[in-house]
Amino acid sequence: MLQLSLVIPVYSGAEYLAELCAEIDNLATSLADTDAPLRLSEAVFVDDASIDDSSELLRVLNDTYPWLQVVTMSRNFGQHGATVAGILHSSGDWVASLDEDLQHPPKLVPSLIQNAVETGHDVVFGAPADRAHSAIRDLASRISKKFVAAMSGSPALPLASSFRVMRGPIARAAAATASHEAYFDASLLWYTDRAHRVGLDITDQRVQSGAKSGYSPRRLLSHFRRMLTSGDMRTLRLIGGIGVVGVIAASVMIARMLYLLLTGDLDRSTAGWPSTFSALLFFGGILSLQIVVLTEYAISSALHLRGKPTYFAVDRSSDEILRQYFGNAGSTQSP
Repeated sequence: MLQLSLVIPVYSGAEYLAELCAEIDNLATSLADTDAPLRLSEAVFVDDASIDDSSELLRVLNDTYPWLQVVTMSRNFGQHGATVAGILHSSGDWVASLDEDLQHPPKLVPSLIQNAVETGHDVVFGAPADRAHSAIRDLASRISKKFVAAMSGSPALPLASSFRVMRGPIARAAAATASHEAYFDASLLWYTDRAHRVGLDITDQRVQSGAKSGYSPRRLLSHFRRMLTSGDMRTLRLIGGIGVVGVIAASVMIARMLYLLLTGDLDRSTAGWPSTFSALLFFGGILSLQIVVLTEYAISSALHLRGKPTYFAVDRSSDEILRQYFGNAGSTQSP
């Protein structure tokens, strides 16, 4: 029997926790009633130094639901830190991360797992098919993620969202190597390139109710910075390529001037600025190459220190059991 773990960071979710737990319990009951080869083993709520009555409410709910676990952070570490902590406290074959405010319905988790096993993916991100926040914020998010994907060389990074289903071993390995200031999804994509995104009919309850977002512009900029510094920064090689072009162009110019000097065709009155420009271009290119080599070495060392793996093995043999179950469930529901 395969096990499912849910991970929910909690910061200001007192208004939603009771209903969220009720929906999770409905999910657990539904999986058991349909004889699914997947059972909800735990829902790990990570109290990230919550600012409302979430701590007290979680203590009450913990006595009601046997699958509920509470992890209490010593201080506020942010959503990524809380998610990492929750994943490391999980044990399921599949791990799903959800937000606290009901914008990620637990009932959709099985459909994301079904999508994963039917398409052969290890990670599936669920995201709103329509606009999630304000038009400006959504546009800025898309642009920043595409920019980071180009800078880091990770084309799957723009797919990331906080609603994820992941194979448990991959999720825990990524969480274990997600060091301070690291972007969890960047670490996650070190372990697999089988990741994609599914558009879902979900809405942000806070946005609908007019509540203020937990992410200020300052925190969003910090979020972007962490994304940017978590990748491989492969475009530094482009800078090195520009340096090579500069060295080649300077060499051609110098060779041309020497030829004109030897043939007597060089106008000495105007030779000063081309020679100066060539020298600057040549040595500037050399310095650019040196900086890129040193930076590449620094990034390689940083990735090693952060735990980027040389290899990682994963067992997907249980997918066939889930495919058969979801296939039978679909044919049963068909008219």
